[in-house]
Amino acid sequence: MQRTMTLLFAGLLLGAAALLAGCADDGGSSQSPASPSSTGSSVEAPLTDLQVSIRADGAVESAHYRLVCDGDAPLPESQHPNAAKACELVQATPALLASPKPGVNDACTMQYGGPAVGVVSGTLDGRVVNREFNVRDGCGISDWDAAVPLLVEMPSLQ
Repeated sequence: MQRTMTLLFAGLLLGAAALLAGCADDGGSSQSPASPSSTGSSVEAPLTDLQVSIRADGAVESAHYRLVCDGDAPLPESQHPNAAKACELVQATPALLASPKPGVNDACTMQYGGPAVGVVSGTLDGRVVNREFNVRDGCGISDWDAAVPLLVEMPSLQ
């Protein structure tokens, strides 16, 4: 019984080695199958493709922009009024678009900046983004202020 198990195990190891050797051999080709020159039609998606929606009154959309960037450079399909600065911002500080994690140690001033809400959604470096900004307290005001090149302007107090 033990001899049979040993032979079976040895056969499995040889099979796995043969499979791995076959996967490692690319047949002498130096191109990857997904490269544009091998398929002729592959186009890479932009690294950043974001929708920016502003609701100045907190309810009704008052502005909407699309931001499309390759690194820190805006692409022609961007509809953002300050695309160059917005692309530079998201490239330099991608953590700005991570949703804040509320915690017991967060200390925010009770300063009210108004009902304005900004929502940024889409993709950044292949990661899904869905970040809401508001000015309901000091932490929200600080976050919005840091994102002004992307959100276009700080909403006025009303």
